[in-house]
This record gives sequence, structure tokens and C-alpha cells, in this order.
Amino acid sequence: MAENTLSCRHEFLFLYDIKMGNPNGDPDENRPRVLPDGTHYVTDVRLKRFARDFMKARGKEILVDNIEGRTTNLTGRVVDYLQKNNQKEANGEELVNILLKVFIDARLFGSSFAFKAQEVKGESDRKSDWKPIPKTMTGAVQLNMGEVLHKAEEVDIHGTSIFASRQVKPTGEVVTAGTFTTYFGLRYALIGFSGVANEHSAEKSNMSDEDYEYFLKAMWHGVRVCGNTRTKVGQIPHLLIDIKYNKGEEYQIGRLHDYVKMIATSDKKEKEKKEKEWASPKDYKLDLSLLIKRLGEQNDKIETARYAKSPDIQFTEDLPTDWQPMDIETL
Repeated sequence: MAENTLSCRHEFLFLYDIKMGNPNGDPDENRPRVLPDGTHYVTDVRLKRFARDFMKARGKEILVDNIEGRTTNLTGRVVDYLQKNNQKEANGEELVNILLKVFIDARLFGSSFAFKAQEVKGESDRKSDWKPIPKTMTGAVQLNMGEVLHKAEEVDIHGTSIFASRQVKPTGEVVTAGTFTTYFGLRYALIGFSGVANEHSAEKSNMSDEDYEYFLKAMWHGVRVCGNTRTKVGQIPHLLIDIKYNKGEEYQIGRLHDYVKMIATSDKKEKEKKEKEWASPKDYKLDLSLLIKRLGEQNDKIETARYAKSPDIQFTEDLPTDWQPMDIETL
């Protein structure tokens, strides 16, 4: 394994919530994405965007970005970098090395690279017969699609937008006009993501342990800080669990969010709410008993288990005492 790349395999679980917002709109009507069985979901691309936006806000160079407000392709990002660093050109292996050295999201999530046209051996010498040779680099960090872990109620949120017209009454009063606005969201949703960081892919993409640690913090802070649009404001990270396997261990459980259950809280003074009526973490508790059991069964393969949690999240039982708190707030 190359020096300073990810030293061993990791798995992670990440939970965050949203209230009266749309965690990930569909491409047609911008409604919350939903499967035929009624399960709402969030794409991995959406969570990666939160992480990337946070990294950029903290001064990190990211490959999947825009320049001066315009979305740009791979070539545009590299050309912009070369211009900023007074470098005339880069080709082949040098280009890939630039991408991996400079752009943290390329090291984390990989990318599809298309090299300049090269001559194909055995073909003619005419440039018209030269073909581009693409290369896809698999990212060391792979995310499952996120899911809302309970039944959620869809809502249509109406508002009115007021703007000043150019007409002014003789009295000097400005004539205003209004237009109705509507966006679609969920009353409340706790969203679960899980994923794997693979040490073999990290060796190829040069992703380090430091990069991985920064990614965990970028997820946590990104959904809160970078979810600042009207439909995503108020998202709160609630739980992050990182499983670090022993060095050389070729194992992973997979889909850790499948092992999370939500149990309605019972209060003698108040009637127990149905899932679609939940509005905050006070309405439920997280049951991690199956996840804890599965991890316990593989204890000989695991070096450490770490966690970060919000003060609002509730559990049906205490977390294992050998799980280590994670310093997620320090950047």
C-alpha cells in the first residue's frame, strides 16, 4: 500500500433530520423523491454536494464545482487550476496526479477522466483515427442511497412573493403585486445514510486517513451549514458512527442504516404519535440493538467504534461503553 493512504477499512452510519423541507427534490416537479412502496429517499449525490460545499467554504479545492457561478466540466476545472498556478499544460499521468493532489473530492469519490486523443496501436497514422482513452477511478468512499427511516408525511407549503412594480400612484404610493408560491416537502424526516471507505481504492486515489476524517466532519457540518436554501434550512445532524476494522481485514457488514429502528416515545400525559405525525426527535427513540449485536458478532475484526451524537437524539438503550466519543466539532 502506498505511503500515507487510508490504513484500513471503515464503515460509517450517518443520520440527520429535516422539518418542513425537501431533502432531495425529484427532477420533474421537485417533490421529495419516493419509491413505489412509499419510502422517501435521498441520493448519494445530494449528500456529497453538502460535503463538497462545506469543503469549498473551508478553502478546500474541489473538482466537481463551478467557476464564477457557472457549472464547469473536468477540463474547465483543470484549466482554471493551471491558469491560477501559471502552468501551461498537463497531460496523461501528470493530469491525473494534479487531480488527485489538488482536489480532495477526487481522492474521496473518484472521477471519470477522459485523456486527450492518443494514437491506438495498430491503427493508421491519421489523426482522424485517433481515439480518446477514458479512465474511470473508483472513489475510495462509496455511499448507499439515503432513506427516510420512517413513514413521512408529504406537505405542500404555500407562500406569497411580494415585489414592487414600476407604477406609482399620484399619492406617491408604490403599487405592489403578489404572486403565490408553492414548494413541496416533508413534515419531518430522519434520513439515514451508510457507506464504506475502502483501503484498496484509497491506494489508487491517494486518499489518506486525514482525508477520511475530514470527510466525516464535512458530512456532519455540511448538512447543517450548507443546507441554507429555503427547502433545506434547519437540517440537523444527529448521529455519526464510524467503524474502523483491523488492518488487513477484508470485511464489511454493509448498509448499516438497515439495522436502525425508530420506536415511538410513550408519555402518560400525551397520546403516542403515529410515524407521520412525528415532528422532532422527542417523538421517537432510536433502537440500535440489532446494529450493536451485528457489530458485537464481528468484534474480533473491529479495531474501534466511534460515535458523535446531538444532545436531542434519544436511544432505547445506552451505547456500548467501549465505543469512543468522536470530536466532530473541532475543525
